[in-house]
Order: sequence, then C-alpha cells, then structure tokens
Amino acid sequence: MIKIDSRDFGMTEVDEKAVLEFPNGLFAFEDDRKFALLSPLGENTYPMWLQSTERKELCFIVFDPSLIDDSYGIILNESEKKILKVKDGDEIRCLAIAKVPEDFRKTTVNMKSPIVINPVTNTALQVILPLDYPFRHPIYESGEVE
Repeated sequence: MIKIDSRDFGMTEVDEKAVLEFPNGLFAFEDDRKFALLSPLGENTYPMWLQSTERKELCFIVFDPSLIDDSYGIILNESEKKILKVKDGDEIRCLAIAKVPEDFRKTTVNMKSPIVINPVTNTALQVILPLDYPFRHPIYESGEVE
C-alpha cells in the first residue's frame, strides 16, 4: 500500500499494484504518469476519481462511457495497442473524463478521447477515437437528475 494526498479525500491509501501507469501522460499533462482510481462510493462505482499519485491538485472525475451510451465502442490503432500491450480480443477498460460545472446537472464527459486501460498490466493511454463521438456529451438528459 502507498499513501497519496488526494485533492478531494485527503490522505488515502491505495494498493501500489493498482496504480495506473500512463507512458505518454494525459493530454495537456504529459509529464504526469502515475494515477490511482479512487472510488469512495464503493468499488467500481461511478463516478470515480482519477487522482495523480504525485500532485494533489491533479485529479479528474471519470465515468465508464458504456454506462452512458450502451453502444459505445472503441477502435485502437496498432501504435496504441503496442503501448497498451494488447491485441484484438484482449480485455480493456475505458474511462471518460468528466467536466463538472458548478451546476452538476450540466456535467459532460469526453467520449471522443477516452482513457483506455490494460487491466492486466495497469498500463493506460488516452486516445482520440476515429469514431463520431462528442468531446462534451451530457450525462443528464435536459439537466435532470434521476
């Protein structure tokens, strides 16, 4: 276990083996390579927090895009597969970064540039999909919360 100082939850312990390694960082945060997924509402419960293990202030709220659009699918190019160490048919996990404004009912997620994770190696990569997904997809219809 390692301790990380999280933006929203203070000092938190995470399993060192669960830390995600981003060989290329995230878009606009290329120097930040290690993140932990925090799930304060319960394991694999969304939203989750993608927290940098090195910078407290660097944290993103993420959702599983397939829970927002059940037809969501991704296509990886050969370079992306090589970085992730996956081949066609291997299990992968996807996360979409959310933009949460003051009025949380106007939250959107980036469906075009998901984070793709190889759950075996915990290698992660943010990609830009060649598919027609929006950068800002609302998660609440008409701003209403169920």
